[in-house]
Amino acid sequence: MKAFEIDPVTKPDMSNYLIHMTDEKSFHSILKSGADNRTGLIKALKPKGANKDSFSHQIACFTETPIHAIGAFLEISKRRSNEKMVFGIGFKKALMVERGVRPTLYLDGAKLANFFELKKIKYLDDKTQHFLDSLSPLIHPLGENTERQGFTWEREWRYADIPGFHFSYEEIEVICCPKESLAIIKLELGEYAKDIKFVDTSSKYQEITQFISYSNERALIEAGLCNTANQEELDEFLESFDSYVEQLTFHKEYLTQLKTQISSIENELASLIEWRKDIKAHTCEDCGCYSRRLSSFMHFDKLCPDCKGYHNHLWDKHYKDA
Repeated sequence: MKAFEIDPVTKPDMSNYLIHMTDEKSFHSILKSGADNRTGLIKALKPKGANKDSFSHQIACFTETPIHAIGAFLEISKRRSNEKMVFGIGFKKALMVERGVRPTLYLDGAKLANFFELKKIKYLDDKTQHFLDSLSPLIHPLGENTERQGFTWEREWRYADIPGFHFSYEEIEVICCPKESLAIIKLELGEYAKDIKFVDTSSKYQEITQFISYSNERALIEAGLCNTANQEELDEFLESFDSYVEQLTFHKEYLTQLKTQISSIENELASLIEWRKDIKAHTCEDCGCYSRRLSSFMHFDKLCPDCKGYHNHLWDKHYKDA
């Protein structure tokens, strides 16, 4: 299997997508910033908080974090939580590599200092200078000596060309958004929406972390390793666990109900499609009325009796004897 195609099913900590996360306003702007109504643009910008003296590059950022874990961005980063960065747009990693998107290079303090010293050297040959310049937009401090120990958890990739990353709607593989925003986004994307995977990453993350938490606690209880001296804490967990099981039961019943409705929905859909076909087939090209008595005349394929009579009259009056 090719490395860029390894998915979370094969290796749960991997992703075959690269996703740009942002807020709602910026997300809609991305979809509307392309050259036409079938393309978008993720603009290359200078990262917030970047040191002006050491980093002046404009970049478009992506993460290779698996979809089920993207919700952690809001848990770990207060800024992302405050800015409500729950919207994302993702593409196949293999495609992104072809287009020049590359992993961020995290360097410790010493190596980063050495890199900047190299950059200051005058009279470097063109090849060396070009190589260093190509690395500059990709470099980020490891943060090994900072309180929060940097940003390696973001698993960031970067695109350094200006004005940014151009894409067609056909290339979109994943859209991250809250459920309440789904309808308007599908409307914006039109026919392209049917081939895109839509995910509420916040809800997905909560489901996964809740499942892991309950699984760990349950394993301890079953093994008799939990702290039975704290009976109140144990009772609280079991009560919460019962509530979780109840939620899953309701969810299962809801899905079962939807499954039973599929047949009737399909019948209704087929009926509506046939009705629309009938309307289209019996609509007069000139006046737009519905008629079962359409006929062709001159360059018209479908005319109602009144319109045909009118055009026939015009023909006889102005063109017949010409």
